[in-house]
Amino acid sequence: MSKPHHRAFALILAVLFLATSVGAGIAVIWQIGQDNKENVAKTETEKTVNSSDSTKVKEGNKLQGTKLAGFEPIEKVDKLQIIDVTKGDGEEVKKGATVTAHYTGALAKNGTIFQSSHDTGDPIEFRLDGVIKGWTEGVPGMKVGGKRRLIIPADQAYGANSPSADIPANADLVFDIELTAVQNP
Repeated sequence: MSKPHHRAFALILAVLFLATSVGAGIAVIWQIGQDNKENVAKTETEKTVNSSDSTKVKEGNKLQGTKLAGFEPIEKVDKLQIIDVTKGDGEEVKKGATVTAHYTGALAKNGTIFQSSHDTGDPIEFRLDGVIKGWTEGVPGMKVGGKRRLIIPADQAYGANSPSADIPANADLVFDIELTAVQNP
């Protein structure tokens, strides 16, 4: 091939490369735009769902912020206190069991409820080795059908690791627990 053919061939390759690069760039930009549209739509949907969920939570937390019935506030809890309000007549809970129970949790210093399973109407199921120490030590010995109040010092509750804005760090807590079922190990 002669030099003019080399130049023409090189020019054709350069134009082809440029056209391919521009086309690929446009395709990438278009795809990013599509992804952004999908993300915006998804974000808007999530915002709607989350605001609906938070509205449901607020509407469902009828006990949250109210005072725990029959409880006199305690300024400082020094040790775990276990009070059987009603003794059950069913199976007794052993250490390491999985239990199903209704509960209401409140701050010991003022009796303000921060959470209750009664708001949802459904008891919770949990393993005793997967909860705060006050429950791990305070629930065994309870019988199905019983109701127990646990007054728990902060070091057997959440300590400095507050799980939510409703429970201050190093807060002493009180829980009313109504045992509905047990699966012993």
